[in-house]
Amino acid sequence: MWSCAVPKEEQQELEPNEPNQPNFKFQIRFVNGTIDNATALQPTKVKRSIQERRWLNFLRTRDEPTPSPAAPSQEDQAFLGNTTDGNSKPFAGEDTPFFISFLNGEHVSSKRFAKRQDSTNGSIADIIPAPDVAADGTAAAANLLTFPANQQLRLYNRGQADEHYGFYNYYDRSIFLKNNIAVNSTDTGEVQADQNGGSTKDAAKVRCTWRQTRFLVQIWTNSEAITVTLDRHGGNITEKMIYCYGMDDDGRIIDDSAKLQLENRDFGGTLVNPAQGPFGNVNVTLADGGPGGIDGGTGGCGCKWRNWENA
Repeated sequence: MWSCAVPKEEQQELEPNEPNQPNFKFQIRFVNGTIDNATALQPTKVKRSIQERRWLNFLRTRDEPTPSPAAPSQEDQAFLGNTTDGNSKPFAGEDTPFFISFLNGEHVSSKRFAKRQDSTNGSIADIIPAPDVAADGTAAAANLLTFPANQQLRLYNRGQADEHYGFYNYYDRSIFLKNNIAVNSTDTGEVQADQNGGSTKDAAKVRCTWRQTRFLVQIWTNSEAITVTLDRHGGNITEKMIYCYGMDDDGRIIDDSAKLQLENRDFGGTLVNPAQGPFGNVNVTLADGGPGGIDGGTGGCGCKWRNWENA
């Protein structure tokens, strides 16, 4: 099911790029006073009263951009920095006064709503989120990418050859499929229309979602390279899953068709503290005796682009 191409509906406007060569537009802001250790930004030290310091702290908190979505926990960042991203200490990086926002350009996705779900019996039905629907009641558009805003860039591997700024967060990525096997096991075989970005919405029988997909951005300081990566490392153990909903001929979600899908998260690699789906019974947080995160290491589905070319 996994694909590194944009949905079929977005491919024409992407030309002459190939469907698996999306454009990335972003802006970076410098916000003064958003980090505690700002000696490099302040050439002279000024002794301030307690009242002045409180006022400056208030201004710093007020002016700091609000990230959307919120950044992962420090434990999660340190865990993946150590086991997956190859960072040196501090594995979670260092604070900087730089904030990055990804822009959606001319393509604006339709507003999404979470369709209310009646309570049902059975643990599987209880943990699968309500389907995403568009304003007209049909299934929400599929998406390859996400557009996070006001993400604080952190500095990694200071002074080393692979020094870079970066951030990551999690989002739900979805795809339309014409093959109905995800919700109906009697359908077999691969459908040509599902390749290269999935099916069109009009022809789709299924909408599948990889919940808690990681969106990682790395801006290398010793070259002009920028790397954007999608992968399935990390995430919230109770929320991370693949689920699919069936669709009717009018493009509407069939409410009682939701099913979980098996995921081979260690395909081609070796995971650190692997979680067995949303029912995984592993320790995660340091307080519980875990390493701080799940599904570190290598392997699993992913996409990577460097300077707008496939890496």
